[in-house]
Order: sequence, then C-alpha cells, then structure tokens
Amino acid sequence: MTPSEASAGAWMAFAELVGPILLTMLVIGLCTGILQTMTQVRESSVPFLLKLGGFAVVATLGGPLMMHGIERYALNLYHAIPGMLNG
Repeated sequence: MTPSEASAGAWMAFAELVGPILLTMLVIGLCTGILQTMTQVRESSVPFLLKLGGFAVVATLGGPLMMHGIERYALNLYHAIPGMLNG
C-alpha cells in the first residue's frame, strides 16, 4: 500500500462512516424545510429535534455497519505499515 492508497482508503472509510448520517440529515432538513414553508411555521426547534432523532436511529441501526469500514481500513493500514516503512 502506497501513501496515496492509504490516503484514498482513509477518505473512503470516512465517507462510509459519515455518509449515511449526512444523507439522513439532508433528507430530514429538506422535508422539514418544505413542510415549514408550506405551513409558514418558523420554529427552529422542530428540525433540530427531528434531525437529532434521525441521528439516533441511524447511529443505532447502522453503527456497526458504518464502523466496519473504519475497522477494515485500520487493519489494512496496520498490515501495510512495514511495507511503507521499508520502501
């Protein structure tokens, strides 16, 4: 594994970790914004509480799957360190 492959792997592991949460926040925020615009209710605590609940659900249900990417990357990096040090 070269340093550039390690960097690309880190970005992929990061995307696997935060991607589902960011996508959930985007969908909840968009739906809440549309609903608030339609009803003309401008309460800022409504989207915050919905996003907090969405985060809790996604982190609880998808946490082990999201951490699998980080674990896989860490193991690959650990096994590649001797080759990276020796050239």
